[in-house]
Amino acid sequence: MPTRIKRPSQEIAPAQSKAITVLSSSLVLRGLRELPQTSRWSVKQVFSGVGAQLAVSPLGRVVLYSAETRESSQRVEIADAELSGAPNVITVPDEPFIAHPDFPAAFAWAPEEQLLVAASGTWQPELHLFDPRSQTFLGRFGAFRVYPTHLCWSEDGKYFAAASDGSENAKLTLWMPGDSPEKFEPLCEMDRRVFADAPATDQSEGDDDQGNFYGFGATAFRPGERMLATVLEFDGDWSDDCVLFVRVPTLEISGRFETTGHVTQLSWSSDGRRLIFCASGQVHSLDAESGRITSLPFAAEMCHCHPSLPLCGFYNSWLKNSAAGRIFVADLQRNTIIDECRAEGIDDIRWSSDGRTFYAVARDGTAYLFESPLP
Repeated sequence: MPTRIKRPSQEIAPAQSKAITVLSSSLVLRGLRELPQTSRWSVKQVFSGVGAQLAVSPLGRVVLYSAETRESSQRVEIADAELSGAPNVITVPDEPFIAHPDFPAAFAWAPEEQLLVAASGTWQPELHLFDPRSQTFLGRFGAFRVYPTHLCWSEDGKYFAAASDGSENAKLTLWMPGDSPEKFEPLCEMDRRVFADAPATDQSEGDDDQGNFYGFGATAFRPGERMLATVLEFDGDWSDDCVLFVRVPTLEISGRFETTGHVTQLSWSSDGRRLIFCASGQVHSLDAESGRITSLPFAAEMCHCHPSLPLCGFYNSWLKNSAAGRIFVADLQRNTIIDECRAEGIDDIRWSSDGRTFYAVARDGTAYLFESPLP
């Protein structure tokens, strides 16, 4: 006969007394602060496939050059980072059918998205102008010998600049834009010949390891549109890039500042007093008046400052002890991180024109949106 399982006793039995732990109010508050907060990040898929190159607009639209979607003609696609739906397609006529993900492409949105300028290593060696609203190709302007890696508009759309690197023939060109290719008026250009008269900081004087001139890199207009910051790149094994301040529209040099390593991106603070830039994975701040450079406690390769507040969005492609990177928003006054999100493969970041949303878009079509908690 099988043994029955004994039920637990229902009788009351005495137990040893136990102490009650009382937490102080400071420990309770600390615990509340360390509880997970509701994330202000949202993640969505804005396009499928892999975008060879892309750029985010001030209103959250994403333009991309994708070699995987080619059929019989060259084209660009425009998706929306906030709305769902298939991307709009603009065909680029009279271009040879050469499509490869490794070919370079560059885009620049006008401040109100009324125009879009693009260049591609597979297109004719001219800048291409599009009307994204009517989804039409408007024509070509600005023939070049060296592919312009960096394209940018000024804050109010009064000026447009294109910078190229990778060759001793690289140059920086400034235009006054119009609503058609014929109305883009070239104002001034700069090439390697300007260095004979360029003022240098004490750090760069007598530097034998500067290397050979490689071209012009990341470029950004200062708020107010009277100054432009651009990067002078050098290709020596131990060479460091320089940040150059030039006046608009003459491109007269007003300052040259030595950096440490290669500068990957730069952005002006909303008040125009500081230039935030990323060099060799470290974030730095350059005071526009004193020329003093200070290192900030952040690691990143990409940066974009808020249009009206002392905030900046960053992307760091690699985290310590992790294969993934992160995007984060930092307070530039307190040098503290407000919020962050794990991400990888980010190709472009920017704030919306009203400063309410920070966009980061990866090459696989994943978009990360941060809703600013500030008014």
